[in-house]
Amino acid sequence: MPTALITDHGFPSIELERKVLETAGFTLLEVKPICKTEDDVIRSCGNADVLLVQWAPITRRVFESLPQVRGIVRYGIGVDNVDVKSAKELGRMVSNVPRYCLDEVSDHTITMILSLARRIPHDSRQLEHGGWGIVPFLPIPAFSDLTLGLIGFGSIAKKVSQKARPFRFRQIAFDPLAPDAAFAELGVERQKLDAVLRTADIISLHCPLTPETRHVINAESIARMRPGVLLVNTARGPLVNEADLVTALKAGKISGAGLDVYEKEPLPSDSPLRSLPNVILTSHAASVSTRSLERLQIQAAEAARDILQGKRPAGALV
Repeated sequence: MPTALITDHGFPSIELERKVLETAGFTLLEVKPICKTEDDVIRSCGNADVLLVQWAPITRRVFESLPQVRGIVRYGIGVDNVDVKSAKELGRMVSNVPRYCLDEVSDHTITMILSLARRIPHDSRQLEHGGWGIVPFLPIPAFSDLTLGLIGFGSIAKKVSQKARPFRFRQIAFDPLAPDAAFAELGVERQKLDAVLRTADIISLHCPLTPETRHVINAESIARMRPGVLLVNTARGPLVNEADLVTALKAGKISGAGLDVYEKEPLPSDSPLRSLPNVILTSHAASVSTRSLERLQIQAAEAARDILQGKRPAGALV
């Protein structure tokens, strides 16, 4: 019987996946302990037809070592732990779950933007340490005097744009792949990356992690930003050079940052980000709600089922 195998996951149960796949007549198994390395995947997954993967690395070596595997389903939207290029070259299918958490991530992003713009974490941290008064955090512009810049203008960024509209920000965005109509529909000004960096008061990252976008926020790009800019990242940690960000936060070049993702996860206990008073840090939690996690598990299982049935899943990338 064709088999789907879960290499790794962080869910309390896989009964949702089991119901989808076993109802369709397929077997679902999971690896215990979970796969963390290429060798773990190669050693444990040789008899699988489809792999459901959360964090395990799926490299060209993995594909070449597992000829029976027809496809990979990534629990999530990003696929930076899967070598999609090699999958295409080797005739394997890769699917993600592209729409399961759009509201959750955009809600999380907006929460960070509003909190930082009102200097809430700054003031809260000083009160925790006996301080008082808003003067150290001035100026605090009205929302209507601020420009929100979005780097990336896909599904989540569009949701952020819609939810930001009532707060009266001017909105600009950069995305070389999005059509002009997407910007026009939401009343967002299309700008080049340099223009977003130079003119935005708040920069929110919504681009995928690729070789071109890795460390798109670094010392050089930070130098082009307005003094006192705010930065929010709910996309992928390596979009930001954290050492350069820490330097800018300490110097006040960036007056506040909201981060849900990091270059290394979990965030190391000795990371200087943990001790800064002008940051909001969350534990890669932007996508999480009871509803979104259920959707993730069900839709990932449906994608695996489709591959096993010889169909192309809705989230197929190759």
